[in-house]
Amino acid sequence: MYAQRSLVGRAPEQATIGGLLDRAADGGAALVIRGAPGVGKSALLEWAAATAGEKFRLLHAVGSVTEFGLPYAALHQVMRPVLGHRNRLTPKYRLALDVAFGRASGAPPEASTVAMAALDLLAEAAADRPILLLADDAQWMDVASQQTLAFLARRVTADRIVLLATHRDTEPGPLLDAAVPAVDIAPLGAGSAAELLDGAAGTLDPGVRALVLDAARGNPLALLELPRAAGRYAGANTGRIALTARLENSFLARTGELDVSTTTVLEVAALSDADDVAEIVAAASFLAPDAPPSLDPAVSAGLIVVDGASVRFRHPLIRSAVLQRLGPDRRRACHAALARALSGQPERSVWHRAGAALRPDAALAAELEQHADQAIRRGAQAFAVRALERAAQLSAARGDRRARTYRAAALAYTVGQPENGERLRRHHRDLIDAGHDELRHEWLNELADSDHGGEQRIHTLLGHAERATAIGDHTLATDFLRAAALRCWNLSPGRPVGKQVIAVAERLGVTDIATRAQLLAYGSPFDSDGTIRALIAQVPPAGRDAATTYRLAHAAACAGASDVSVGLLTEAADRIRSEGHLHTLGRTLSLLAWSTLRRGSWSHAVAAAEESTRLCAETRQPFWEAASLVAHAMVAAFRGDFTDAENLVAAADRLNPRRFATIDAVAMLARAAIASGQGRYEQAFTCLAQLHDPAGSAYHPAHALWSLAGLAEAAVACGREDAAGTLIARLPAEVRATTSPTGRMNLAFAEAVLTDSFTTAMAADMTMWPYERYRLYFAYGMSLRRGRRVRESRDHLRTARDGFDRLGAHPLADRARTELRAAGERSDSPVTDVWDSLSPQEIQIASMVARGMTNRDIAKSLFISHRTVGSHLYRMFPKLGITSRGELQRMAAEHER
Repeated sequence: MYAQRSLVGRAPEQATIGGLLDRAADGGAALVIRGAPGVGKSALLEWAAATAGEKFRLLHAVGSVTEFGLPYAALHQVMRPVLGHRNRLTPKYRLALDVAFGRASGAPPEASTVAMAALDLLAEAAADRPILLLADDAQWMDVASQQTLAFLARRVTADRIVLLATHRDTEPGPLLDAAVPAVDIAPLGAGSAAELLDGAAGTLDPGVRALVLDAARGNPLALLELPRAAGRYAGANTGRIALTARLENSFLARTGELDVSTTTVLEVAALSDADDVAEIVAAASFLAPDAPPSLDPAVSAGLIVVDGASVRFRHPLIRSAVLQRLGPDRRRACHAALARALSGQPERSVWHRAGAALRPDAALAAELEQHADQAIRRGAQAFAVRALERAAQLSAARGDRRARTYRAAALAYTVGQPENGERLRRHHRDLIDAGHDELRHEWLNELADSDHGGEQRIHTLLGHAERATAIGDHTLATDFLRAAALRCWNLSPGRPVGKQVIAVAERLGVTDIATRAQLLAYGSPFDSDGTIRALIAQVPPAGRDAATTYRLAHAAACAGASDVSVGLLTEAADRIRSEGHLHTLGRTLSLLAWSTLRRGSWSHAVAAAEESTRLCAETRQPFWEAASLVAHAMVAAFRGDFTDAENLVAAADRLNPRRFATIDAVAMLARAAIASGQGRYEQAFTCLAQLHDPAGSAYHPAHALWSLAGLAEAAVACGREDAAGTLIARLPAEVRATTSPTGRMNLAFAEAVLTDSFTTAMAADMTMWPYERYRLYFAYGMSLRRGRRVRESRDHLRTARDGFDRLGAHPLADRARTELRAAGERSDSPVTDVWDSLSPQEIQIASMVARGMTNRDIAKSLFISHRTVGSHLYRMFPKLGITSRGELQRMAAEHER
């Protein structure tokens, strides 16, 4: 009855949900319903469940404001009815779910592996009957479950799964992500509010009715509950009391009318992490042994609902009202009673014993730390942060408290909980002594603020590395060195301090090959190409794990060795996919997007950039998300999709409020590409010149070096040859003397264009850089035609035109056709490549098909369900005019070349 009444005025939201249910036979959807307490979110879920009827399999989980529980507790609540389909999963996914749910032991699964296992299991179950998954009060579920639900919400579109979640509008959470559709539930309008009140409360005194309407402010729960205490509103000034507090007071008044035994049951239920009637009654019996627990009065008062073996509060605000009345002593007593009732379940009882603890308890703290380690082994690192924090609070020894706080803070930053990391970092600061602890705190400071500070901070980090080495903590020393070097690349590129980082690393005896390669590439990218290539050659593929491969690939990319980095990054991405490290995969794909972009593989660059953008948004890495957006923008600009390019650059700019030099520099590259493609050469030159200005936020000598070809072209087109020559002459000596092939190519290209002397540049091997190669042919062809060597110019212009057509560089292809017409040769219209009609994810799938991967293998690699892969293939075949997987393999293989 409550749910039906609360739906007054909710026709638009019902229509939206009804549409999702109607379309479930063809594909899934997710929707987060946001709003204030009592606004009717849960009522919409109840309506959806009733509307779905027998057509859907219903899966349901409810978060609790007092959630202690286990990691993945809410996910287990959802998945329990379909666990019978586990035999359809791969052994890896079966084991991941069993370990996550505490049914088996094993290596800790990545959170993404658990989420993929859940997605696959739901997809298999949905093949028999569509699934309606309801997650009520998701903001109170355990963090691991929230993250998994957010993962599912982004990926159910091709499966017969409808995921509806409710979420308080004032609470943060992974489901409140821009990639997950959401609807905000507003209070009822005046007419609907009056209709609901009159239907529920009958005839009220007009004055009281007006007061209730004013106090409720369109909140359905308030309109239904406040009339029960209507007498208190006569002549009262209710406007000063917040609505939530007013409702809690209303419920509190009703709980005060219950007897001791029923009140005790409500108090225990409010603090329980489960809804089991037997557990709650047993715990209540420990508190009131002479008064047998009774649930009936609370049911009759409309405070709780008992359904078989489970009990739940009719609304979270009722539970909040009960908790509000509990004093600290009574709260601890209830926790102690629950701990006794759960004595056979140590993983649950430990939280209640922690809640009952009045003073430090070394044994309990150690048990909580073990609980955190178990959560990490289950792949629930985010949950472990909370267990470590509570263990620190209960530690008797200062050293234990300090060590556990450090672990909790470092883990919080690692798993994307910067708010918790910041709070724990402040606690750790109050506990540290000099020496090792002080250095560990400095590492927390670096995790908290790795994107601020100039050269002085780099020198400080080098000092920390030396101190860490002196006390024997070589791991911490290496962390400080890497952080210092990365700051050189991102914040102070091309400055002498980079060489100092390398010198300190040599003095401290860093021997790890991948680390040495990284330090060289970050600190001195202009003269380290040969050394980095030699270091990479020392680590054969068989001796590389995913982390080593990624670090070597990153070094190659920063040194401009895209011929090496593409292969390493592809290898790293494959390894990281198999291990499920979404955080590192997002970074790897961003680097791969830039490397394949420079090698002229634009479709693959866009596919990598698009996936990286999604993954970096999910894992909260704005720097890498911005870098991927700009890589995508570069390809869009080269192809002539200028509006898309501008939108992508604007989105990247919004993600870079702290003005990383790297992001500002590549954003300028994209803006220059847009301007040049539109014929605005003066603006293109101005953008690229900013990369050479040490006083500007886009100053980056490496990117300035790698963009000299574009600078020279724009300068010639707008008559700024002298200005371009001056900028090149002012490059630091080590930049002009670079050993990097990419750097030397750009210097030669710029010299040829600015001096109109192409002999040396045309003789060079430009195979590594197809875009620049055809631009050089184009520039030379134009120079020949304007020098009245028309016949010679045609061959070069024709080569440029055909090359631009193959790349999809439409603006330059059009210009080449114009130049050829001026040289007396007509050109056929370019033939549209149907491959270009594929979406970025379809290109990824086609590429994997060409490698012989099955739909399930592709799904695991792309973190989507295998049915989503099948859906993509179903749409791709008619686009490409093919009918078989073999034809797709042949087409994809041709486009891989």
